[in-house]
Amino acid sequence: MLKNNEHIEEFKKSLSATVKSIGKSQNIEINFVKENPSVNGDIINLTEPNIENIKNNLNYLRAEADALALEFRLHSKEIHQDFINNDEISNEILNALEQTRVEVIGSQEFKGIGNNLKTKHYQDLSKTSQQESKDNLIQAFRYVSYEELNGQNLGNDNVKFKKLIKEKLKNNYRSFFKELKNNINNQKKYSSTIIEQLEELGLLNKNKNNSQENENNENEIDDNEQNKENENQSNEESTEANIEMQSSEVNIEQSISTEQNEEMGDDSSDSELDYYPKIESIEKLETYKIYSQSFDEIINAEELCDLKELEKLRRNLDQQVFTFQPLIVKIANRLQRKLLAQQNRYWDFNMEEGYLDTSRLAKIIANPNNKLSYKVEKEIEFKDTIVSLLIDNSGSMRGRPITVAALCSDILAKTLERCLIKSEILGFTTKAWKGGKSREQWIKNGKVSNPGRLNDLRHIIYKSADTPWRRAKKNLGLLLKEGILKENVDGEALLWAYKRLLIRQEKRKILIVISDGAPVDDSTLSVNPGNYLEKNLRDVIGDVEINKDVELIAIGIGHDVSRYYSKAITIMDVDQLGEVLLNELSNIFSIK
Repeated sequence: MLKNNEHIEEFKKSLSATVKSIGKSQNIEINFVKENPSVNGDIINLTEPNIENIKNNLNYLRAEADALALEFRLHSKEIHQDFINNDEISNEILNALEQTRVEVIGSQEFKGIGNNLKTKHYQDLSKTSQQESKDNLIQAFRYVSYEELNGQNLGNDNVKFKKLIKEKLKNNYRSFFKELKNNINNQKKYSSTIIEQLEELGLLNKNKNNSQENENNENEIDDNEQNKENENQSNEESTEANIEMQSSEVNIEQSISTEQNEEMGDDSSDSELDYYPKIESIEKLETYKIYSQSFDEIINAEELCDLKELEKLRRNLDQQVFTFQPLIVKIANRLQRKLLAQQNRYWDFNMEEGYLDTSRLAKIIANPNNKLSYKVEKEIEFKDTIVSLLIDNSGSMRGRPITVAALCSDILAKTLERCLIKSEILGFTTKAWKGGKSREQWIKNGKVSNPGRLNDLRHIIYKSADTPWRRAKKNLGLLLKEGILKENVDGEALLWAYKRLLIRQEKRKILIVISDGAPVDDSTLSVNPGNYLEKNLRDVIGDVEINKDVELIAIGIGHDVSRYYSKAITIMDVDQLGEVLLNELSNIFSIK
């Protein structure tokens, strides 16, 4: 027993010396813990070894210690913190890829460390392949990046992860890892590359920036105002006052990270990167402005990808919602019965003309003095109706919300068609994350103050009112396509859907908006007052509700939208969407 204890202590001393040597610091304090090995300042917590681990997993223990020592030596927490936000998945992927970065550098510098780490990854992959985990995407980025950046094959257990990442990145796969490899010795550029890719995939929730990013934004704005002090002192004081007033009104969902602001100015010179035009208060802006409509588009869903891809996406949608569909169909059937019940016919009897009432012929035969009786068929008045569904196609809707919205829209269109009620399904988003060509043109033209909406809008028609459901059903699969969901300018989208309804001949028009929050477009909000898009949305809603040509209803997913719409419903679980949507329509059609 004593011999084993001495052996363990000798191993601890050897391991500690190695860690201090790799970490290039004799001030490192080594602790041994039973679980969760980590680096905390100058303290490195290593796994407590026992005689069994030393005999069977010696290289694994060494590799774990090597990885922590490399993290201490090569990783900057200050740089890393600049890219951290409140989105758990994106943070975990960023952490995994950063760990890969330091391990690859260490493996290339020390051959022994490389062998230890490769052995460790083989063992970890073997365990991971035997269990299904919600962290598969994070693990996939971890091991695929190590294989790509280090040029080492991690075996068959990494094949499924490689396939997963290729499906996610598609054509960006090679260029993404090539860029990471080129910037492997520059942590800031390396992390920036990761954030850009996560943003493109929609895995980065831009509506949830942390307090550190908000503080950086405020500091950057203050610095920008200070740079203009020599030009006009009085204008600067006025501008700072307006910015302070606006910052108190801006919702946290509309905050803009420092990194995104820098990226938006990529086409300008270094001096222009720090320049922000003067932002006036919202009260001074009499009307909502659009910098350029030249790059906006209204497009049919089938034009955004080829037919084969649409069919594949549609099959994917059907597979994802297979267990959810029976409940929606049940509710849809109930709605259909209610609609058909209101379209019944009835007879008016004792009329002077019409169809002969044969039920009274016996009385005429018995007494020829009785007059012939006629009946007229009448139909219960049921207004010719159209229902338009406007779906928020922003990045925050990605995943379960947009999948359920697509399913419910599909069932709704099919049900209403059976009841001879026209329906259309629309979506709204932007063509780019960072302003697109509109912003490029604005930068080229000298960055005028208060340019108004500064992004390229994309309004998508999934199903027009006159298109049969069977011809449009495949289009809803487009909602699952990577890269479609970006930012949302709700006010203009609502006005677009409203104008489409106004030109219709139906007597009754219903517009249902499905959204998960306030309008957010970072490009627009970075150069206009913080509540610019929100004010426009409120103005449009006010006009629609006052005119009463269209019945407007909003369904908020996870957010209370009653602060915008007078008739609104909030659901906290997306699985409630189908029942809420169809029940709401059922209630609408119950009105006599």
